[in-house]
Amino acid sequence: MNVGFIGLENMGMPMALNLVKAKFDVKGLNRSKEKEETFSKNGGQAGYSIQRLLEESDVIMTCLPKPEDVNSVYLGDKGLFKNSRAKQIFIDFSTVSPDLTTILDREAQKNQVSYLDAPVSGGTVGAENGTLSIMVGGDKKVYDEVTLILTVLGSQLFHTGKVGSGTTIKLINQYLVGVHTQVVSEALVISEKMGIDHDQLFSILSNSFAQSKIYDRHFQEFISKNRYSPGFSLELLTEDISLVNKMMEDNDCKLPLKDLIVSLYLDANQSPYAHNDMSAMYLYNQSKQ
Repeated sequence: MNVGFIGLENMGMPMALNLVKAKFDVKGLNRSKEKEETFSKNGGQAGYSIQRLLEESDVIMTCLPKPEDVNSVYLGDKGLFKNSRAKQIFIDFSTVSPDLTTILDREAQKNQVSYLDAPVSGGTVGAENGTLSIMVGGDKKVYDEVTLILTVLGSQLFHTGKVGSGTTIKLINQYLVGVHTQVVSEALVISEKMGIDHDQLFSILSNSFAQSKIYDRHFQEFISKNRYSPGFSLELLTEDISLVNKMMEDNDCKLPLKDLIVSLYLDANQSPYAHNDMSAMYLYNQSKQ
């Protein structure tokens, strides 16, 4: 299959390059042309308009930072659906709302094309290593058609049901990521207050029931090194938490922790740490002491 890939940033670039390494014919498109140059230097094809990308691709994948970007790329006057041809397959790896996936699916059907919502988890390391978890909502026959492509990108593939189900599960995942990030931050602040060494705390808790992937990631890759250049920024996690909040409110899901978590992240997003990695939630909590 000829593949078009739109969104060559922290997640999209390594995903697209893994497809290149797997000998797929991949045409990349990105808002930043510098990223396109990097993609081209590493074996990909670049310099395409959306129209030309559509003309030369059987499958078009998108990995975009914000729901409004997804809306524009798919539904804009010069967007994907307005210029698509019948039987093309569109796969969106972005994190959006279930409502938007419903709109995209409806528009896809009008244009006689197929759409899968396929958000991912595993961060930039998973994207680079091809070990992402991919949660795919949509027609099972279409999912089966693109499984060969998806196995290049992820080691854990899940067909979750109808369009929107993958996105719903991803948002639940992001809610847990947000909660775990806050709790890890609080644990480290407590240890400082009580004179417990961070390394000792990690060594013990990572071998206890308190162990979590988030604790491993945040402490080993960022906090212990005092390095907070984003893999996944606090700002982006806040946007995801806001999407979770809307999904819960729209479905009359009233839970005691939700409002506190939303409030914490909205406040942290106004702090100097918003553009740092999400592990900088620790610095935010530390600054409140």
